[in-house]
Amino acid sequence: MAAIKHVTGVREILKNLSRADKMLGKRLERGLKKAGKFLLRETTAIVPVQFGDLKGTAFTRNVGGSGFRADIIVGYSGETGYAIYVHENLEAAHGKDFNILHAEEIATATTPAQKRVWFERGENQQAKFLEQPAREKRREILRIIYNEI
Repeated sequence: MAAIKHVTGVREILKNLSRADKMLGKRLERGLKKAGKFLLRETTAIVPVQFGDLKGTAFTRNVGGSGFRADIIVGYSGETGYAIYVHENLEAAHGKDFNILHAEEIATATTPAQKRVWFERGENQQAKFLEQPAREKRREILRIIYNEI
């Protein structure tokens, strides 16, 4: 049996693997950012709107490192004080249900202040505005990340 006495090119192979690893990490991070922006667009289409304060706090943010350590978050700022309440309160009327429940107030609003509070909401507004698109659009989100990698 022949014995290998000398191997050449190991350093070059390791250098190329390291370069490929960095490139793949950057592509993964880019894919996560694009997927986060996609999810944000999906959520802002159904977030309940009364004054626009909640919708205005939507964000995507990298709270981790870069490459394989990237940690992208999509959310709504807790600064409004009610983002979690609106998201989790399944008893509250949103969208079409709100319009039906408050039809009289909407119809009789005359002053600018009343009209600011009592206007027809978009029919698709709902609680679970962040969770539902994340579940329903899972395949599209994964496809975005996959296509970047």
